[in-house]
Amino acid sequence: MDRPPERPLPLLADLTAAQSDAARQDGPVLVLAGAGTGKTKTLTAAIARRIGAGVTPSRILAVTFTNKAAREMTERIAAALGESDQPGWVGTFHGLGARQLRIEPEVAGLRPGFDILDADDSRRLLKRVVKSMQIDAAIDEGMASSRDPIKLMAKRIETFKDNLIAPEDAALRVEGLIGAATRERRPIDAAGFRAAVPVYAEYQRRLREANAADFGDLLLWPTLTMQRDETYRLRWAGRFDCVLADEYQDVCYVQYAWLRLLSADHRQLFCVGDDDQAIYSWRGSDLAYLRRFLREYPDGRLIRLEENFRSTAHILDAANAVIAHDAERMGKTLFTRKPAGDLIEILRFPDAGAEANGIADEIQRRHGEGVGWDDMAILYRSNFLSRGFEEAMMRRRIPYVLIGDVGFYQRAEIKDALAYLRIATTPDDVQSDDALRRVINIPPRGFGPKALDELEAEASFRQSSLFRAIETADLPTKCRSAGLHFIDLIRAVGRDTQASVADQISTLLDQTGYRAMLRASRAETTEDRLENLQELLEIAAGFHTARDLLDHAALATSGPGEDRVDRVKMMTLHKAKGLEFPHIFLPGWEAGAFPPPYGDVAEERRLAYVALTRGMRRVTVSHCEYRRGYEAPSLYVDDIPAAHKMAGWLRAESRSVPVGRREPILSPVNDLEMLGRRPGVGRWH
Repeated sequence: MDRPPERPLPLLADLTAAQSDAARQDGPVLVLAGAGTGKTKTLTAAIARRIGAGVTPSRILAVTFTNKAAREMTERIAAALGESDQPGWVGTFHGLGARQLRIEPEVAGLRPGFDILDADDSRRLLKRVVKSMQIDAAIDEGMASSRDPIKLMAKRIETFKDNLIAPEDAALRVEGLIGAATRERRPIDAAGFRAAVPVYAEYQRRLREANAADFGDLLLWPTLTMQRDETYRLRWAGRFDCVLADEYQDVCYVQYAWLRLLSADHRQLFCVGDDDQAIYSWRGSDLAYLRRFLREYPDGRLIRLEENFRSTAHILDAANAVIAHDAERMGKTLFTRKPAGDLIEILRFPDAGAEANGIADEIQRRHGEGVGWDDMAILYRSNFLSRGFEEAMMRRRIPYVLIGDVGFYQRAEIKDALAYLRIATTPDDVQSDDALRRVINIPPRGFGPKALDELEAEASFRQSSLFRAIETADLPTKCRSAGLHFIDLIRAVGRDTQASVADQISTLLDQTGYRAMLRASRAETTEDRLENLQELLEIAAGFHTARDLLDHAALATSGPGEDRVDRVKMMTLHKAKGLEFPHIFLPGWEAGAFPPPYGDVAEERRLAYVALTRGMRRVTVSHCEYRRGYEAPSLYVDDIPAAHKMAGWLRAESRSVPVGRREPILSPVNDLEMLGRRPGVGRWH
């Protein structure tokens, strides 16, 4: 059927020629979008253009990796088209997978209203499985040597799910993988994966019994079912006329297969990605899917976005030079219409303490000159580097926030509050058992290990939830009395259908004594924990049902506190991908630390490229003479051409340094000497 003529859209008129060309393409399309080249704008324009061309908004699926990116897309589409033309399926992979599974939960052996367990809850369940199976860590060399054997086992199960391996197929698939690795002389954790096979099966059985899914299940079962059942696949693929995917370089096999199966019939697959920013292979992503796109779709189009709107020319030329050493890349060169801007500062410190103090002093100085705290960020390769900077910032009373350290929804008080809500929502269902285990004795109600064992035995005997077992279990008198009171107040909240979600949580916190317990505490963190609970109530006010809030919390990728303004941001380079800051500090660029001795050499180089391209106006790279040994600068420092870097701090009098002039690398003896020196005065090396 012919579509009506496209209606003119202001959003399309605001694109560059390359962006417009990409947005107007149909069929299989790969947009190779360099850092800061407007990929979200282009993807949004591609969605808007399809709606303008007559595609029904509800028949468009657009997927990305973070809730923040999904919100940004939705807001831009609404601004361009109005609320009535919003596409029906915009979200993260896990969010859309959860939505698909909610519609037909039986494909995963689940019932309507199933719970989604976050990573922490999943590991708690896995720990009980391993304990009940009486697995001897000694038979598993990987687990025996691991500081966290449960985390390692969880990673193996995650690997199974990312590779579309069902529990019943795991044994055969594992032997196939071990055989292939042996023939190709590749290392593989053979004993570990063999040990994981029976654990995986029991873990999935318990998930089904609890009517719960973990993150991996949200895509595993819909995708496996689409592979195995053509009727099911056609039913889902038939819902959509086009599929659009962001960050295509980061997809793992299950995500890749999900996209392919949904778009196999109409072949309207629009993917945006950048092989130069592929930095997540350690969590299952596979760059090969992006790089072989045109082999899989010979009639597809490849369009490069190379004009950068974020950074100055010196920053881009430095980043281009670093990534140019990757021989496997698909190739593009970032450019900008902005001025050359400031040279990249290269600082050499005697040790880690001097580095942390020197950078903190410089942040304080720049803020005194009018730079906002939230315009500055410290980005590091490894988490251990953050401690020194935290201490230096606290001594100077510089406001900062650690991004991705402890997520808002992972904080104990938030998980406790949501556990109460979960029990009140489904008190008699075994899927609330984990929540009850978490909070039945918070505040103390006499439910120690013995009472819990009695509850477990009673629930098993009666095939009931732990909550219901409180009524009949043989408990001590005081414990039983406290338990029955707990039941009464939980049921009263659950029956109050007129109360908002926020009101339900607030009532639970008060009537269980949880909030009073915190107020009575003399811990230094008490005020912060109460503020976190208040923030949860404000968030809850935006949800119609408890189920919606619980799903949101399970799928959330960051906490509200991470978006607070007027704070210096501190995070790892992996967390910084997708972000930008006017001023960035990149510490720890020493040989042996970055790149580290482990990991993929090409991926570490891409990480350095990502690091540099986070900067908009000022980039400072630093390294130490001594941190954990005597260190030389990272090879990436040498890869930056002399024309785009300078030694020491950039001061007003040095901004006219000729671009082609070579500068010595400053090696300050201490912070005060460093801060007093003029740029260009220092030791050569």
